[in-house]
Amino acid sequence: MNTQASFSKPEPLSSRNWFPKVSAAVVAGGLLTFGIMGVVGLLCHSDASPRTLSAQFLLWLVALVWCVLLSVCFLFRSGRQAWAVLAVANVLVWGLFFAIRGLVS
Repeated sequence: MNTQASFSKPEPLSSRNWFPKVSAAVVAGGLLTFGIMGVVGLLCHSDASPRTLSAQFLLWLVALVWCVLLSVCFLFRSGRQAWAVLAVANVLVWGLFFAIRGLVS
């Protein structure tokens, strides 16, 4: 008698679908990064002057977040999952951005 469950094991992580994963990180991750920058900029009351501390913070935040997304994109099981997760994150972040911008204005 076999007492093991007949569940299939999840597919191991691999880099075989590297192009869809990287393209999701570059395109959707870039949009997500700019959305995060917009939300943080609104919360910090940043202006358009590049010499202020808040503008410099946002400048370096973009590079940090985008590098993290490019690194983490290989943890998705497939390119389709990477696109789906980043698309949902984009909708949430940009919705938050427009909601905050509507309240601030």
